[in-house]
Amino acid sequence: MITITNRKVQGFQPVWAPFYGFSLLFDHQGDSYCPITRTDGLEKLCCRTGVKELSFYQTLWEQAKETGHMERKYLFCPLPLHSYHVTVWDGLNDYNVNKLRESDRTQVAALLKGLPGTMLTDRSILFMEDARPLTIQTTPIQFKYDKLEKWNNSSIVARIKPANDESVYRLERIEDNRSKLNQLFLERYGIATSTTEYRPHVSIGYFANKELGALAEAAVDELHGRLETVMKGRTITFYGISLYGMTDMETFIRKQR
Repeated sequence: MITITNRKVQGFQPVWAPFYGFSLLFDHQGDSYCPITRTDGLEKLCCRTGVKELSFYQTLWEQAKETGHMERKYLFCPLPLHSYHVTVWDGLNDYNVNKLRESDRTQVAALLKGLPGTMLTDRSILFMEDARPLTIQTTPIQFKYDKLEKWNNSSIVARIKPANDESVYRLERIEDNRSKLNQLFLERYGIATSTTEYRPHVSIGYFANKELGALAEAAVDELHGRLETVMKGRTITFYGISLYGMTDMETFIRKQR
């Protein structure tokens, strides 16, 4: 019997396990959001096929759909297109909430449990020291495909990199502000919530079992070889960054625009 060892996967269909948290993500252009019917003031990330601004994502996704042998042999669970995104900074979530001081843990856990509705509250957790909502400012930044990587035998990500000199400079500014956010949360909660090094990427999917994921090196290399060809010349541009709440690995929600 094969055991699921990845806490983000609940079943082989795949069924995504509940995973609550908030992060800063790049905002998408084009038809890529939909309202949440039961919650006023919020909208869900919903990338769609045939949207010019999201063709970069669509090409990645179409190639990932061709990984049937990885799904069968290595229990790889590809993410749906509607969930594709690029994280800028990781905040608090089900993974790191237990690392908090006991005096903070109850308050943060209540916010996470109440997502997505708590995105609309004025809780200090979601704000900077000067009462501004958590965010990082940016001007338009353009990325291109870099390489495919397997991380910790649990996920496959498409690394991306700046597509021009202006975007290199803008990424450096984002990285500076990202470090400041890490420092803010270190001072506020005693933990740096995000990695020191920023590695922009699009998550392609997760392995339900890490032991099988460790055996998938050749399959990942094969997919990278295809992507190197089909992604050549393709770029994606982002114009802003916002705070998003997540309830699992395919559901990301922000305040409605």
